[in-house]
Amino acid sequence: MTQPKSELAMIAAVAQMLVVALSVAALYFARDVFIPLALGLLLSFLLSPLVDRLRRMGIPNIAAVVTTAALTFLLLAGGLTLLGRELTKLVGDLPQYKDELVAKARSVAGMTTGMGGSLDELADEVSEAMEGQPEEKAGDDPQPTFLDRLSNQVFPDSTNVKADAPHDGTSSKRPLYIRQVRDDLSLASWASSAGSVLGPLTTAGLVSVFALFMLVHRDDLRDRIIAVISHGNYVTTTEALDEAAERISRYLVAQTIVNTSYGFVLTIGLALIGWGMTPEGSFPNAILWGVLATCLRFVPYVGPTVAAIFPLAIALSVFPGYGVALAVLALIITLELISNNILEPWLYGASTGISAVAVIVAAVFWGWLWGPVGLLLSTPLTVCLVVLGRYVPRFRVLSTMLGEDVEIKNSMRFYQRLLAGDEHRAWEMLRQHADNSNFDESCDEVLVPALKRIRLDNDEDQLTDADANRLFSISGGLIDKLHQHVQSTVEAASEDKPEADASLPLIIGLSSHHFSEGLVLNLLRAGGEGNFQLSAIDEETHPEAVGRQVASSSPAVVVIVVLPKGGFVQARYLCRSVRKEGYTGPVIVACLGKFKNFDQLFVKFRKSGATGMTTSFSQTRSKINSLLQHRDAVADIPHQKPTSSVDVAI
Repeated sequence: MTQPKSELAMIAAVAQMLVVALSVAALYFARDVFIPLALGLLLSFLLSPLVDRLRRMGIPNIAAVVTTAALTFLLLAGGLTLLGRELTKLVGDLPQYKDELVAKARSVAGMTTGMGGSLDELADEVSEAMEGQPEEKAGDDPQPTFLDRLSNQVFPDSTNVKADAPHDGTSSKRPLYIRQVRDDLSLASWASSAGSVLGPLTTAGLVSVFALFMLVHRDDLRDRIIAVISHGNYVTTTEALDEAAERISRYLVAQTIVNTSYGFVLTIGLALIGWGMTPEGSFPNAILWGVLATCLRFVPYVGPTVAAIFPLAIALSVFPGYGVALAVLALIITLELISNNILEPWLYGASTGISAVAVIVAAVFWGWLWGPVGLLLSTPLTVCLVVLGRYVPRFRVLSTMLGEDVEIKNSMRFYQRLLAGDEHRAWEMLRQHADNSNFDESCDEVLVPALKRIRLDNDEDQLTDADANRLFSISGGLIDKLHQHVQSTVEAASEDKPEADASLPLIIGLSSHHFSEGLVLNLLRAGGEGNFQLSAIDEETHPEAVGRQVASSSPAVVVIVVLPKGGFVQARYLCRSVRKEGYTGPVIVACLGKFKNFDQLFVKFRKSGATGMTTSFSQTRSKINSLLQHRDAVADIPHQKPTSSVDVAI
């Protein structure tokens, strides 16, 4: 007993959700393994272009990898040494900034109401705490500080002590005696301290090992991955790996260039601000803020904001007034504008293919999953998911949800506007498509597929007859507007208004079984203006009467339009009726769509009297023009009557 399709689809959906949940759980609980692996892969993508360049210079693979690794290690060691020196200097200079901090706090207190006195007392206590506790005179009772009063207000029960309660004279300010107790560090404390130090070193070592291994054996790893996941489809797998590697490498290299340039210019700008606007002639730790900005900008959205806070905070804390802080703010805004609007579009060339919303969602997800390292890896990992969705149909939802360019056909966008009743927007889309391409492509890629979709949804009872007729009516009006638009464009280009020519070849158009096919005939009439004139016979006309009208009109070509589903039997019957009445000219059956049994259909139409079969609007127009040109060429050949039997024999 087979299960219904709905139950099978539900089971498949539940299975996919279970697989996703298990994958996320594995990434979370095995993050100690996956994080070094992902960082090593990211580092290998960043260094691969340099290794490839060295190899093209004739250096062996191992030597190129070792040289690249040595240069990278030297750069990292130099940067960390510089960063450590600047941090040490910053920690030593922090006590010197207390006066300006207290002054800023008091200025803020003066601008507030109600809380001004409290903030002023808080500034005094901060100053005393930085300078050390003042000595108290003997016999003076310690006065409650602002923090003590604040604590008493928040926790009133803790101070509810009677005045006559026995007291031994001990207080937190003047204890009776002090005894220093020194506990020996336990084995667990030693293990915890060692783990906190060795953990990052172990991760760095694993990242280095993974990166070196991937760089040395990248060709072999590539071949193995293709052999495992291709399942015989080597073309698609190779294209997916190439696209993912190219996008990630381009993104990392470009971002490294942009961030390094940003940090360098920020350092120079802070140094110039300190030289020109401060009495000391220097900005504190300008190199530190440049290096920190370079590193933090690798984290999307959050990193640039955090990198801007540090120099602004130092400018507010160290220098009196707000002039230096405003200059630093102007410098940062200028750098962000230049970086985001000039450098990044120029260096990236093509984007990573991720939408702006997807970048934020990915940063939140990977940050929740792997912490700060997840923020750093969010964009490259999301690029891999988007590429996977583009090449693997099962994961196409990833490409649709996360990709920058949503893969929705123009016909579906147009059809959605029709369903929403937004005729203005539908016309704008149709007009823009026609201006950017041409009339035939607009018919094949927008109008004809939309008409077929209306027919399909109506046949499957997703659209009522009234709704389908409304959509067909709107489409007919848009076809007329497109005809006028194309005609006005042609007139503007030629500067001469074309006049109707009664001598143009006559084309008779027939609808096989549905009135919507008359809209396609209107498109043929609009597209053929100036080359032929088209006359359509009503679809309700009896086939025998259609044959008699065709025979009496003697057209140059007869076109029978079939808009699936259905219509093939009726089209063959029309062919036989036209031939039965004595018409001997060409008959084209325009079956608009893609058919796996094209050869069988073509044979059946040929047996019914059709001359040819087309499957698109542009192909139909091309076929009509070809037949008309052949007809004109035959008409131009002079026909001479033979003068003797010898001439005929020859």
